[in-house]
Amino acid sequence: MNMSWFKLSAFFLRLSALFVAIVVPSTLFPFIVGKYAWFRGSVAISLGLFCIGVLANHEAAKPYLARLRATLVSPIGISVILFSFFFILAGLFGVDPAASFWSNFERGEGGLQVLHLSLFFFLLSSLLASTEDWRRMLRWVVAGGVLMVVYGFFAAYGYQGFVGATLAESGSGFRFQGSIGNPAYVGALCIFFLGYLAYLLHARYRERKLLSLGSFFVGLLGAGFIAVLFFSKTRGALVALVVAAAVAIAYFAWFHRAWRKRLLAGGALLIVLLVVAVQFRQTQFIQSLPISRIFDISIGAETFQTRGIMWGVAYRGFLDRPVLGWGPENYIQVFDRHFDTAYYVPGNPFGAWFDRAHSIIFDYLVETGALGLVSYLGMFVVFFWQFFRTRKIELTRRLLTEESILIGLAVAYLVQGVVLFDVLPISYNLFFFLALGGAYVTRIQDEKRKEIKEKGGNPLKQAA
Repeated sequence: MNMSWFKLSAFFLRLSALFVAIVVPSTLFPFIVGKYAWFRGSVAISLGLFCIGVLANHEAAKPYLARLRATLVSPIGISVILFSFFFILAGLFGVDPAASFWSNFERGEGGLQVLHLSLFFFLLSSLLASTEDWRRMLRWVVAGGVLMVVYGFFAAYGYQGFVGATLAESGSGFRFQGSIGNPAYVGALCIFFLGYLAYLLHARYRERKLLSLGSFFVGLLGAGFIAVLFFSKTRGALVALVVAAAVAIAYFAWFHRAWRKRLLAGGALLIVLLVVAVQFRQTQFIQSLPISRIFDISIGAETFQTRGIMWGVAYRGFLDRPVLGWGPENYIQVFDRHFDTAYYVPGNPFGAWFDRAHSIIFDYLVETGALGLVSYLGMFVVFFWQFFRTRKIELTRRLLTEESILIGLAVAYLVQGVVLFDVLPISYNLFFFLALGGAYVTRIQDEKRKEIKEKGGNPLKQAA
């Protein structure tokens, strides 16, 4: 019975993955409030059950506490703690500490959200021990994505109770936004889901189940998410997907010499196809495609120009408070103080204000200062470093494909984030793949220690 507390805790952690499909029309912001309420509630219950399990039987809790302690002192765990610390600190010393911690109904971000995301990260690392545990969690996360798409389908066809699924922009027409409320994030989420499906498909390949019905279903879901990404018409997501795929292929090819030439040629082909489609975006053929907007990528594009103005505002705000910034959720005050008249277009009231710099780099720079941005980027430095560090460990059976997928996901997140800011659906996946990456490295190190021990050596000395 004591062990069931931890199983229940893990169940609510998996249940948190369904938050992406939650829409509450009765709230002022139907696509936002229900999501963070579901996520925070699931994490809080999971934490409570974990604590009860520890108090009920400390002996049974030992393996869970051991994984928790190991994560707390691991490089990736320390980087998450430092980021959370400086994020909260920036809020405390910002211009509006209350807004920085509690945020508002429209966004639901801020210090409270980051605390829950950090708890989510450490609960994942403590409760999920085996590869099967992680695969089960991956399936729940993908299931949340499927529900997001299903919701968008019903909303698009006007079923009663399903609020909007399209967003019309100048000449862009229909854009799929599912249950997210913004097609830009649908595109980014599809990249994560595609990465998770690739991870699951590789697992089936290793188990010699690639030709099974389950593998076919995984492939079918992958094709569906690719279609959804294109119909979201999110240009940043398309670029991120191509760049991430090219990086993942290049990483795999670099360490797999037998396939190097063919894989590098395939990665180069992906980039060439994107460049050609963008270069000829004004041709009749490209314009006739229902997803033609996704290829309209240029520095001269209106959305890129407006982002450039917001980034300039953010940089000037950073110069005012360079150490810890203005505090999370306070960019709107910077926007007011350093308002650029080039951004205002008569007759377009939407151009009168903005509460985000529309870039993860500039948002963290102005809101959390140099310390916050460095601690944020530090998570990725550690993330990449831990993979290259495992390259010093020679195993009889490398898991190169898993490494390539995880590195590709990190690259995709960073690329799409150049022109987009974080919201809960994206942040959730950020902390999830950080935990997944940490679990992978731990597994590699454990396998190496086991191998050394079987040979009669000193695992601590030789694995260092």
